[in-house]
Amino acid sequence: MIFLAIIVVVGILGYMFIEKWNLLDSVYMIVITLFTVGFGEVHRLSSAGKIFTMFIMVGGVGTAIYAAGQIMEIIVEGEMTGYRKRRSMNKKIKEMKDHYIICGFGRVGHQVAQVFETSRILFVVIDRKKETFDELEAKGIPVLIGDATDDSILTAAGIDCAKGLVACSDSDVDNVYVTLSARVLNPTLNIVARAGLKDTEKKLIMAGANRVISPYFISGVRMAAMATRPVAIDFLDLVTHGGLVDFSLYQITIPEGSPLIHKSCAEADIRNTSGALVLAIRRSDGAFDLQPKDTSRINANDVLVVLGTQEQFDLLQKMVQ
Repeated sequence: MIFLAIIVVVGILGYMFIEKWNLLDSVYMIVITLFTVGFGEVHRLSSAGKIFTMFIMVGGVGTAIYAAGQIMEIIVEGEMTGYRKRRSMNKKIKEMKDHYIICGFGRVGHQVAQVFETSRILFVVIDRKKETFDELEAKGIPVLIGDATDDSILTAAGIDCAKGLVACSDSDVDNVYVTLSARVLNPTLNIVARAGLKDTEKKLIMAGANRVISPYFISGVRMAAMATRPVAIDFLDLVTHGGLVDFSLYQITIPEGSPLIHKSCAEADIRNTSGALVLAIRRSDGAFDLQPKDTSRINANDVLVVLGTQEQFDLLQKMVQ
């Protein structure tokens, strides 16, 4: 359509300058030429005008026929419906803030998306496979079909206002490129990347990943733990993955001006007020208090690791504001 518009503009200007016709005659000549209606010439053409008209016929008529064919194909194959869906999806993504981006929708990506969906966490999926759009669009999950290593795709996913990114493609090379691009586009982004090979872990850290996960290493450690400490692992599964228990692990940062600042755990009375249990406190300098006591003080920018239900965590969020 853009090329056809260029031909129309060039044709109108060509007749005006070559044949010295007025604007109306030039537009009329272009229209009857492109639509091949068979009317006669508006005025007698000069030799230069005839040559110019032949170029308009070859380029313009061919382009017009091709454009018409494409429009019919869109209508017949229902691509207009798909276009409206993609447009609605892109609008939804543009309105998202503090969300997460999942790059790669393979086996690991499916699992990450399932956890995010269960936890009611906003996220966008980027994947190359076209069938991924149909799968996620039916669930109302925002998705972009494209190459996550492309900066324009990451920008369209709202990386500038995202909270975190998970690079979980099956390709280590893609994960390195995605991590590098994401870190450049958003220096404060929390990036978790998947590494299939041991050597890739260092590359991902150098590229800007905050955390690197090796599924094979994690699987080995977990299988060993399940073999030696089955009851403890069952408890952790219930806590971290839901199961039959309606509670999970959460973290919350104590903001500046919070009423909990400088209070001890006993004075804050988080357990009795919200129901959530404080398991650990990460201090602003990165140090961990793994066994908070009643006398442990809560400071600004501390991160509390708590155990509780979603409702209890919501109450805790109101307490820290």
